[in-house]
Amino acid sequence: MPAQIPAYTIETLKATDSEKKDFDFFRFEYFAKDIEHLREPHQHHFYTFILVTGGGGSHAIDFQDHSLIASRLFLIAPGQVHAWNELKKVSGFVVLFNDSFMALSKGRKMMSAWPLFRPNQPAYFDLDGVELSKWVDEFKYIEQEKERNDDYSRDAIFYALSLLLVRATRLSQKTQGKRTLVAQDFLFTFQELIEENFLTLKTPRQYAEKMNVTPNYLNALCKKKSGKSAGELIRQRVLLEAKRLLAHTKLSVSEISFKLGFEDNSYFGRFFKKYNGLTPDQFRSNQNKR
Repeated sequence: MPAQIPAYTIETLKATDSEKKDFDFFRFEYFAKDIEHLREPHQHHFYTFILVTGGGGSHAIDFQDHSLIASRLFLIAPGQVHAWNELKKVSGFVVLFNDSFMALSKGRKMMSAWPLFRPNQPAYFDLDGVELSKWVDEFKYIEQEKERNDDYSRDAIFYALSLLLVRATRLSQKTQGKRTLVAQDFLFTFQELIEENFLTLKTPRQYAEKMNVTPNYLNALCKKKSGKSAGELIRQRVLLEAKRLLAHTKLSVSEISFKLGFEDNSYFGRFFKKYNGLTPDQFRSNQNKR
């Protein structure tokens, strides 16, 4: 077991070359070759669309196993712990991109402006026949532009990818229901603050101060828009990181406790057991038996 979770950039994921990349595209059947290193839990420093059009198998995203079935579109965010379990003659498309690619020119949206790849959102969408056809057409267009590789290809791929982000956003809204833009942006801002600060800030009051609102307002809006209190969302992120480190690294419980900002190792143990039903050692032992 490694001292830390392996993390890959776009150019190191398949180890095809060392050239720095902010975008890449694969047919799933090609991507599935020579990825034994990706069967171990790892993280990405980029965003991923995976569309399955045939075959089967499964993969895990942050302790949840997901089946690979035709017409299923997966969204994997940077930082999520991912591992391929089984691949059975899979076909489809894999698109990798990061913020640098989405900022090709002034005024274009960074990924933080899109209501996608967020906590508490589905890991996948099952597409109907009409929707699947549109996604396949766009992926094939991206493939053609990548092969063309002329002075306009990056722009063409950018616009195609932007269209797919729009389509994915509408799928997300259809699944979760539309929210008012102000409330949606507020919740996303809070979630991004959690992502940036969960190692040091543990209370709703600390985040409310950063957002210039009262703790009660922050909590009420979180409850309304996510179904969870502000405190629950903070704890959820801390616990996820704890589980990642326990399951996928050889750090001791004391080292993990310190890394997560707990001054008292015994308090970390009580905290973890209260919300998981197991001690950190018991959780790690169960994961190692898998």
